[in-house]
Amino acid sequence: MVSQEVLGSAVKVLARDGEWARIRGYDGYEGWISTGGFIDCDADTAEAWWDETGGVPALSLDALLEDENGGTLARLPWGARVARSGAKLTLPDGRSGRLGAGELVGWSELGERFPGDGAAVVRTATAWAGAPYLWGGRTRWGVDCSGFVQAVYRLHGFLLPRDSYQQLEYGEPIEVEAHFEELRPGDLVFFKATDSERIVHVAFSAGGSRIIHAALGNGVIQEDDLRETGLGIELAGRVAGVRRFFV
Repeated sequence: MVSQEVLGSAVKVLARDGEWARIRGYDGYEGWISTGGFIDCDADTAEAWWDETGGVPALSLDALLEDENGGTLARLPWGARVARSGAKLTLPDGRSGRLGAGELVGWSELGERFPGDGAAVVRTATAWAGAPYLWGGRTRWGVDCSGFVQAVYRLHGFLLPRDSYQQLEYGEPIEVEAHFEELRPGDLVFFKATDSERIVHVAFSAGGSRIIHAALGNGVIQEDDLRETGLGIELAGRVAGVRRFFV
């Protein structure tokens, strides 16, 4: 698995091979998916899904949808998109239910709930603490380092590319000294491999030398300190760049 497209995403089909289709997501990332994993439709229908046709767009924060009998209809990860009309919630395939647990945020409410400032980004990132590491993942059910950054920053209004080396091309470059005192909450810290200059890891700065990241070495999303913790100290020698998105 190289990445994930969560429920409600609109993707473009590029090629087909039997029961598989090559798709491209909103971030330009491409990969193969089982044809059972998406609804085939024309471009107009896909675009209508993203406007208010049939309901107001809303994003899931680990929402649970129930059917009319109280049974579980769907468990929706962070970032999944449904259509909301009053208490009625509709999935892309037309099934509908109501919110049983978790939370949904209206598309127009995202700016207020997830404002564009570094402290708010860190609060959102911290809410993912303990989520398991999963190569190619982009949800709190399993996520890798760049998927974590992409998912959180998207909620705060920044559409970043999928991989860490691509994300390094965005934001304002920031020079940092050995003690990392210049780092502000919400900055992105990038790290190179142990044996090359290739960018292989990215983390949120929580301010100063503290970082929040999804690292295979930890197994989960957690906070480390570039000056104190074991993995943090190891990463400190591999810092390859810092990017800032907020003044």
